[in-house]
Amino acid sequence: MRTALLRGREHLELGAVDAVAEGPVALAISRGGAPKGYAHQDPNEDGALFALGAGGVVVAVADGHRGFEAAEVALEYVANHPAPHWTEPGAVRPASWRRQASAVLEDANRAILVERGESEVGPRTTLSLALVLPAEGVLLYAAIGDSHVYLADEKGVRDLAARPERKAAFLGQDAALAEVLEARAAIGEAPLAGARALVLASDGLTEQGIGFDDPGRAIQDALDAAAAEPLALRPLAAARGLAERACASHRRRRSGDNIVCAVVWLAE
Repeated sequence: MRTALLRGREHLELGAVDAVAEGPVALAISRGGAPKGYAHQDPNEDGALFALGAGGVVVAVADGHRGFEAAEVALEYVANHPAPHWTEPGAVRPASWRRQASAVLEDANRAILVERGESEVGPRTTLSLALVLPAEGVLLYAAIGDSHVYLADEKGVRDLAARPERKAAFLGQDAALAEVLEARAAIGEAPLAGARALVLASDGLTEQGIGFDDPGRAIQDALDAAAAEPLALRPLAAARGLAERACASHRRRRSGDNIVCAVVWLAE
């Protein structure tokens, strides 16, 4: 298994975009295109992960609140525990995904609470993660909070994690067990047939007055521009291009936020 982890605390230059890619997957991160206009603990509290194995690809993004620590803890938990198993051939069946995803949310939540210690108010984070299984032709996803899981296919771009009934929730907000976190999260699956790309992004892409009013259009534009590149460069071009577009939106609106994204290029 090959992994990459982008930590917000290591990417602090305003307006700069850093990226990493391997095979069909890429990550991009930025502090943002303009200073944050709201109270915050650290300049960049977002993070992203990919894990690439023989059986599939895991991607995850986290948007930390009250500091970068919770985002890092959640991503490192995914990288070190479920990802090595999930990316082995035949290790995950869609029928068991809801149970496995809920257990991972519970364990990551517990790790954040342990990191926080005795403090009643501490760092917390969103977490969106996805597992792409090419042999099974399926995408499995789970998301808690307002980070996103977008699938681009012939029908356009849609946020698989969007649920009108979901309330604001974070990992690290309380000692919730798996069944409670499952109710707070969006957990599901989607076929890979006809899919162009999977895109995970933090709310630096969508926050009102900061990001895009039509994030689907921004994602489509980034994918269209990347499609002009050689196949091997398309994931990197798409991830970097989307983060750069988000930073440009921040500059236009003179209000910024951290932005992180992960792209898995699915089309041949």
